[in-house]
Amino acid sequence: MSGMYKIFFATLSLTFLSLFLFIGCSSDPDEVSTESEDYQQAISDFYVSLGASETQEARFAFNKMNDVAQAFPQEPAAWANLGVYAMRQGNFELADDRFTEARNLAPDHPDILFLSGLFESRRGDVDRAVEFLREAHQADPNSVMIQYSLIEALERQDDVANADEILERIESLKNQHPENQAVLFEAARIGAKEQNAELLQSAIESLGEFTYLWDDEAVEQYRVVSEVIEDRDFSELNFELTFLRNAVEPSPAFQQNLREIKLEPNEVGFLMQRFITLPMPDFRAADPDLETTFAAGETAAPDRRATLVKSVTLLEELPPFSIFVADGELHIDDDNRLPFPGDTAEQLPPSALAEIDYNYNFRNDIALAGSSGFRLFEQNSDETFSDITGRLNLPSSVTEGSYRGVWPADVDLDGDLDLVLAPESGSPFALRNNTDGTFTEINLFDDVENVIDFRWADLDSDGAADALFLTRQGELVIYRNERGGVMTRVENLPSGNDFNAVAISDIDANGEFDVLAVRGMESIERVFYNRGTGEWQTDTLVDDIRISQSGNSDFAALFSADIDNNGSLDIIFSTGDETSVWLSDSERNFSKLDLSLPGNLYSIFDIDGNDRLDLLGLESDGSIYELMNSGPQNYSARSIRARASGLEGDQRINSFGIGGEMEIRTGLLYQKQLISSPIVHFGLGIHDEAEMLRIIWPNGSVQAEFAELGMGSTIFNEQILKGSCPWLFTHDGEEHHFITDILWRSPLGLRINAQETAGVIQTLDRVRIPGDQLNPVDGIYDIRITAELWETHFFDYVNLVAVDHPEGSEIFVDERFVFPAPDLSTRAVSSPNPVARVLKQNGDDVTDTVSKLDRNYIKPFRKTSYQGLVEEHYIEIDLGEEPPADRPLYLVASGWLRPTDSSINLALSQGDHEPPAGLRVEVSDGNGGWTELHENYGVPAGKTKTILLELDNVFEDAGDRRVRLHTTSEIYWDALMWAEKLPVDQITETELQATKMDLRYRGFSEWNRANEVSPKMPTYGEISSTNQRWRDLVGYHTRFGDVTELLSDIDDRYVIMNAGDEIVLEYEAIDEPAPGYTRSYIFVSDGWVKDGDYNTEASKTVTPLPYHGQTDYDYRSGSTLLDDPVYQKHRSDWVNYHTRFVTPESFRSALLFE
Repeated sequence: MSGMYKIFFATLSLTFLSLFLFIGCSSDPDEVSTESEDYQQAISDFYVSLGASETQEARFAFNKMNDVAQAFPQEPAAWANLGVYAMRQGNFELADDRFTEARNLAPDHPDILFLSGLFESRRGDVDRAVEFLREAHQADPNSVMIQYSLIEALERQDDVANADEILERIESLKNQHPENQAVLFEAARIGAKEQNAELLQSAIESLGEFTYLWDDEAVEQYRVVSEVIEDRDFSELNFELTFLRNAVEPSPAFQQNLREIKLEPNEVGFLMQRFITLPMPDFRAADPDLETTFAAGETAAPDRRATLVKSVTLLEELPPFSIFVADGELHIDDDNRLPFPGDTAEQLPPSALAEIDYNYNFRNDIALAGSSGFRLFEQNSDETFSDITGRLNLPSSVTEGSYRGVWPADVDLDGDLDLVLAPESGSPFALRNNTDGTFTEINLFDDVENVIDFRWADLDSDGAADALFLTRQGELVIYRNERGGVMTRVENLPSGNDFNAVAISDIDANGEFDVLAVRGMESIERVFYNRGTGEWQTDTLVDDIRISQSGNSDFAALFSADIDNNGSLDIIFSTGDETSVWLSDSERNFSKLDLSLPGNLYSIFDIDGNDRLDLLGLESDGSIYELMNSGPQNYSARSIRARASGLEGDQRINSFGIGGEMEIRTGLLYQKQLISSPIVHFGLGIHDEAEMLRIIWPNGSVQAEFAELGMGSTIFNEQILKGSCPWLFTHDGEEHHFITDILWRSPLGLRINAQETAGVIQTLDRVRIPGDQLNPVDGIYDIRITAELWETHFFDYVNLVAVDHPEGSEIFVDERFVFPAPDLSTRAVSSPNPVARVLKQNGDDVTDTVSKLDRNYIKPFRKTSYQGLVEEHYIEIDLGEEPPADRPLYLVASGWLRPTDSSINLALSQGDHEPPAGLRVEVSDGNGGWTELHENYGVPAGKTKTILLELDNVFEDAGDRRVRLHTTSEIYWDALMWAEKLPVDQITETELQATKMDLRYRGFSEWNRANEVSPKMPTYGEISSTNQRWRDLVGYHTRFGDVTELLSDIDDRYVIMNAGDEIVLEYEAIDEPAPGYTRSYIFVSDGWVKDGDYNTEASKTVTPLPYHGQTDYDYRSGSTLLDDPVYQKHRSDWVNYHTRFVTPESFRSALLFE
């Protein structure tokens, strides 16, 4: 624990000690007024704390829960949650005090006893854990999770002495929950272990009832297990049972069962989500405002007869407003009229017009699609528009086609917005934005035709947006996004060709987007993906819509928005004749407003800026109507804008986050909405403010904001790296320090362009550890490897090498990323010295900044719009006269690289963009010119890296020793120095003996950044969160505990690490260096890294598994663990080690409380 956190928790301990004085004289909880300011604040603080705990704001979460304990010290749930927070920080002393206090207040509460047992288990006191879990089970005999945890604790305590009790409890659990596959597998495992044939046979027979849910591999393995049982071969049974579970566990049904009996593997305890003593509020959303009315407002063109009207947000600093099509033109304002490509005599569908910031300048442009073609109009800086269709590099078959609609969507998930076009006949296609002013036609949806509507949203909760189409025949079609540009049509959707309109909404506030669909002009249904069964299902929301359709028979528009601001999403359906509104209550029951509203509703938005959503549409005669929303309840609302971080150095997401997701939490109120326009509207009911906001950006990164911490009306995307390899920390005798990132040369599936992925340069890695950064404590060197980004790591080998070298010398490894890989052997050099002068390309002298290694960096370039790619530039390094001319030299260059990622590489490959180039090295030729020494010398391999450039015999003139480093990579230099080469025989390398190699769950370090040119650096002693930070890769990871066997040799038997995991390494210290020598270290590792970027190959899953000698990272859609070559070769590792199955469930449901 860092000094800062020790002070933090010590201060809190004193605060809590003073609180004890008040607990005994606290008021009767029945006398607490739910209307009091203190109570209302406690509700707010309690749920803000729960929400903050799911983000990187661990300290803020602790403080808010502390506020609850101070205001109402008689509330046990607050004390228990404080105990969980302290436990997650590793402060077991404080956690013990908090759990003790919670038990004193509620000695028989099962959840508090359960948490106490989990805490004792985490700190290693299994006997106490069993005691508390027994008490918890006695308090709540029906809790399957408590009973299962007790069984696990009994096995850890003494599986032999406790065998009878374990058998009794697992049989009881099996009988109580015969429908739970996870329970049945555990019963079978224990039955096999104890050779209890009756329990084993019963469990296996019960599992047989679920084979209809399994794939063919699992069914075949079930047959194998049954045969082994029949043969009574208990020696093989454990293996075969585990192989069966490996085949079944990934299924949605099994995962649902598993969540019923145990916490997620990365959860450290759980938080109590309801008060025990204080009264609980019984509301989530407020009552619907059934007196809501709409009154006619003043329209922008009262005398015009339009065939389309729509709201747009053309400038980020301005509110939305309406534009319309009439007489062959799109009318933006009095000065801006654009020709519409097609017939405008008849009413046009809403999809004939779309706004899109295609060129990333934060001004929305306009796309039009009509009977005579497609047009794109670019918004100029003076707010006029220019037709740029002819510059898009599209064939006339595209620009002159006949279309039903056009929609923006990032179909390739590369950070820019593309367009989807639906012809009047035939299949829809996408226009891929090449981000260089051109588009390319791509066909992703060949087996659907005659599309009349389209939506783009994550419908199966796997992170990647899916495609929803409605055809003219009334068919719903969904394409599941498999990532990497692969779309697969869903086959098991609800049948029927009688759907009229669609919308996307988390209508039931369960954190998942549903399809709302009008069926047969009679009902409104919810079509949704059931993650528990893996099936698409439907239920009815409104069973009799009672709406006429005699006017424009083709017009049907469905919306979901919070019309009355009560905090619950409503349903709005419009035909050519009328519009109906169904308001939702806190239980998601729908009540139809008794209003007569005109049809042809095109847009719902806040017209007059009063935070109520108004209606914009066309009367039957084509006149434009604006209906202004009002209601006596006058509930609050909040409009939030999402925005990319800026014009330069980013472009990981589109300008306004279109396709992303927003979630808010205020007390018990939760809402989730799709970002489909620059402004997202949330009704808040009786609450004044959205206390917490979580945004999942279109590229998968996540960001949380809190009202109390200064949440603004516009949320700028925070620029953080999703992937950058595992991090290495060492203990210097006082605390752990970040050294660097490792395994940089072996990324799996990293995309270079649409067709190719980067090969693995080499799996072996060696990095330098400065001598003062690693010192023994009690004869032990302490090293940690943490996984903290959106990645899975495969560690096959690790080792520590002590390097003794003469005093006054240094050792380095050439820590470059280049192909072919550099020589990673240890180099001995003299102590590095500053060069004479360093100039930026513009002549600025930056010599002082790079004269020593001190984490002060130079930025010698101008950024482009892309992260990792900068304008071509060079720095000029003059060695000066000091370095000896007759001895071999190195240029020792230290700095850090901000890399691209798979999605950025994909975007760069599509247009007229060169990818980031490595260092091109030139040396002065003695005649005022330059000679190229290296065409591509590579780049620093990540954070805080040093590269070595040999300068032996490269200068023609000893009096002119200058070097230029050219690049377009985003490299920030810390130190540029020279050093003499020393003979290798002056150093002694000693491999140290590991005494401990353990894998455990830790959580995530606090990250800090000194300034804009510094990398974000982790502080090991401060844990910002222990909850699932990323949408983790799905699959088997290594169980926690000793992993020495997996890390001892390079043999394709490896540790599989997930985000939040940590490898703890301890090495036995050796004797001090000989007199005249000092010691540095080399950390050696071998393995691979795979990140979760949507365009990385197979980024959703841990499989396929890597192996040495692999020529390419081979991914075959539909492949399974059981047919993976590595699994087949080392199957026993999935019995003894890789038994922890990880899903992103906790990430998905982070803000969903009881």
